[in-house]
Amino acid sequence: MSAYTEQEELEKLKAWWKTYGGSLITGVALGLAILFGYRYWVDYRQTQREAASVLYDQMLDELRARKPEAGAAGAKLIDEYSSTPYAGMAALLLARQAYETGDKAGARQRLEWVVANAKDAATQHAARLRLARLLIETGQLPEAAALAETKDIAGFESEYLELRGDLTVAQGKPEQARAAYRAALKQLPSGSQYRAVLSMKLDDLGVEQAQ
Repeated sequence: MSAYTEQEELEKLKAWWKTYGGSLITGVALGLAILFGYRYWVDYRQTQREAASVLYDQMLDELRARKPEAGAAGAKLIDEYSSTPYAGMAALLLARQAYETGDKAGARQRLEWVVANAKDAATQHAARLRLARLLIETGQLPEAAALAETKDIAGFESEYLELRGDLTVAQGKPEQARAAYRAALKQLPSGSQYRAVLSMKLDDLGVEQAQ
């Protein structure tokens, strides 16, 4: 059995690298790029989230102090940190601020943005419910009805049933409203303080008609 000389081993290595080395280097480089790219993305997302959190706290402080700068902080969150959950929450606050100042069109615009862009389901549901009630208030019942028919409502069953009650009241259907409010009550925990609100809505419907 003949042994390879050092020169022969060297020639074998050269040949192997010539054939396979390029693809190996490419594979290693690609793997490293993916690894470091992923780490960069994780670090970037964390940095964005932390900066958005600070800006959101600033916005809350400014809102409590009724400072006009709160609007600018909220707009910056939406424009520059839309990939974070804080953007959706900021837009909800700006919608409320717009509504309280009588700017219902501005409130609707903010709420529609949250429905379309919020990064978590809870914030989207909050915006959808508020938007539907705003549409009911402004007489846009078909649009409100479409929002009320959302199927994936896990965790918000009572709120959507109440919304359907509000919608059927506006449509002049008190019996359907009564059924919706009662169903909403059943979804609430026994100790929920919101039971009083739903009970008042039921009382406002008057005496139930005999079947």
